[in-house]
Amino acid sequence: MQLPANLQIKINELYLSLNKKDLVTTQQNLTSKYKTSSGQSKSLIGSKQDSILYAISRMPATYAVIFTLVSDLIKQGALQNVRSVTDVGSGTGAGYFALKEIDETLDIKLVEKDKFMIETFLKLANENVSVDKLDLIKDKLSFNSDLIMSSFVLSEMTEEDRIKTFKKLLNETKKYLLLIDTGTPKTYEQMMKLKSVAYEQGYKVIAPCAGEKCLLKNDYCQFYARVERSALHKLAKGGKLSYEDEKYFYLLFAKSNTQNSGKRVIRRPIINSNEIKLKFCTNDGVEETLFTKKDKENFKRARKAKINELF
Repeated sequence: MQLPANLQIKINELYLSLNKKDLVTTQQNLTSKYKTSSGQSKSLIGSKQDSILYAISRMPATYAVIFTLVSDLIKQGALQNVRSVTDVGSGTGAGYFALKEIDETLDIKLVEKDKFMIETFLKLANENVSVDKLDLIKDKLSFNSDLIMSSFVLSEMTEEDRIKTFKKLLNETKKYLLLIDTGTPKTYEQMMKLKSVAYEQGYKVIAPCAGEKCLLKNDYCQFYARVERSALHKLAKGGKLSYEDEKYFYLLFAKSNTQNSGKRVIRRPIINSNEIKLKFCTNDGVEETLFTKKDKENFKRARKAKINELF
């Protein structure tokens, strides 16, 4: 998965505007802030240079996650009749560009509090797009979209602010609320707490979970989106490989009368010469199934199975 060519060209142009002498230091400081200050409800972008570096280093992965996930959810029928989207905490626009690539007719509203992120997005956008400058924690929200989406935002808040903001987003949800965040044990635990809050409020998760309670024992879910690195992305990340696998976790919420998604692959297939093992989240709990060559049809299907796929 790569950024669209025209978007990558614009990011390259922004890179040329940076002070190269301070580039390494700024990148190190930005990385340090995300490692040490995330989860404190603080703005981590402090300058125009920060926001451009964020677009260079983080946008490709965020774009790949949103494009891959939303495309899959649409194919699986989990997202139905979505014509309008509000992307809260839209940053430099990865969600906007991914959604427009999926369906250019979508009506997309963007909400972001950081002025530098907004400025960078507006330089990247090919059309006249506006962004509502709002603080999700402090400001009153008023959305009217089929889907509200928040990616890599709530984990940057304190637990109190995260739950408060989540309840506000639930109250604004017309059909669906999609939360996407990093695929770590810590973030998974945070999301499970939000899942409990949602059920208390009369909502339910329709993907990826098949039930209200997680039945994984001493384990957690994470999914992957493969990102093909451009030369500039490799430079910013200090990477040697031509790709990276971005780990993420998500929850898709809907009204309580919506059906759960069913049997979902939650681990990459373990493939041996004569057998394939798949791990599923099902309506009856977590299930591990071994497929052998004796069952030709399902063996072939299991070999091609991808994580987060319905089986």
